[in-house]
Amino acid sequence: MKKRTFIYWVAAIVCGTMFSSYNAGPGSQGWDCTGAETGLSNPTGCSGNGCHSSTANTGINLAVELDSAGVATTHYKAGMTYTLKLTGTNNTTSNLPKFGFQLGCIKGSAAAVTPVPTGSWVSPTPTGTHLAAPQAQNFVVPMLEQTTALTPTSGTGGVGTIYSKTFTWTAPVSGTGTISMWAVLNAVNGNNNNDAGDLWNTTHLVINEWPANTGISSIGENNMGIKIFPIPAQNNLNFSYTLNQSSSVTIQLFDLQGKVVTTLLNEDQTAGEKNLNVPFLDNLRNGIYFVKVIIDDKQLLNKIVISR
Repeated sequence: MKKRTFIYWVAAIVCGTMFSSYNAGPGSQGWDCTGAETGLSNPTGCSGNGCHSSTANTGINLAVELDSAGVATTHYKAGMTYTLKLTGTNNTTSNLPKFGFQLGCIKGSAAAVTPVPTGSWVSPTPTGTHLAAPQAQNFVVPMLEQTTALTPTSGTGGVGTIYSKTFTWTAPVSGTGTISMWAVLNAVNGNNNNDAGDLWNTTHLVINEWPANTGISSIGENNMGIKIFPIPAQNNLNFSYTLNQSSSVTIQLFDLQGKVVTTLLNEDQTAGEKNLNVPFLDNLRNGIYFVKVIIDDKQLLNKIVISR
């Protein structure tokens, strides 16, 4: 506790040069500000160091999105690699031309005194960011954060300015269960003063694990020579491929929750070039789906869009 008290005192001295300008992330000074960790005197948001506004500002809209092949999802498959997007939008009248952030992943859906970190961040991280390693007396979850004041993705700091960073994340081992991503974003005026002009907000995203038998395994490179068209599709899909030998062929359609919508094909086929035209069910709704092609012990999972 003495060490934490000392850190508060130091933070009050240096916040004008380090926190307000946000040249370095809170983890570098010993803080987890995401709200995931309630132990070790960690604050939720950027108010605990006394250098920013005292409460979250909903005018800073913040979202975390987990993507698989460009499709947002709230589920993960063990060991699969995903894109993680952190996006903030300035909906206030304040001019906030720079920003900083923290982002971490823990087991479970709720904050904890001592949360269990899970999943792994893939290096290298984007320019101007780094992965802050846990500090035993300060925080326990590895934190992605900035190493320098970051420039908005679009806009110059006024209303509508967007602050965004994209990372690569690998899901944890099978059986981990529900996890959650926790984030804080601080949009700053950069005046290097200890004031409340810097505005921040927090958010977290709960992500469930796909059941082992969901059929959603990976979206990888099509090395099976399969062509699927047209996309967007309307009433049918065409499949073109060549079999080197007699094979068992199964084609299934999944929704974004990993449930089988329909089995389009399930039959044994002889060797040779194949060109199939497979119709959809009449009651199939417009939207994004996954089509899974299984040929013997090989499989392909591909995103498609149905628009009638």
